[in-house]
Amino acid sequence: MHEVSIAEEIKDIVIKNLKKNNAKKVKRIVLQIGKLTSIVPDALLFAFEVISKNTPLENAKVEIETIEIKAKCKSCKKVFKLENFEYQCPSCKKTDFQIIEGREMVIRTIEMEG
Repeated sequence: MHEVSIAEEIKDIVIKNLKKNNAKKVKRIVLQIGKLTSIVPDALLFAFEVISKNTPLENAKVEIETIEIKAKCKSCKKVFKLENFEYQCPSCKKTDFQIIEGREMVIRTIEMEG
């Protein structure tokens, strides 16, 4: 389960930001996770809850926003959302495209106090 190592990395980044901002506790974290990351949100939330025990992140609310998969057609340059396993450009029907969104994982917001 790679969600545990991802939760650890999030914890490390958030604690660095906590120290940098002279705060004592994290209230809320908002994550953006692309559909192509293969991260299971419930598993990540569970892992984060476990690894945040007895840290300034304990009891922080973690919200996950999903980033849809977007592609850009190499032929007609149209940007489109990939859905329902239809891997072709909706305009020109070509299958030669580049994924431009959906692989990322971003810590969008960290709310701190103290």
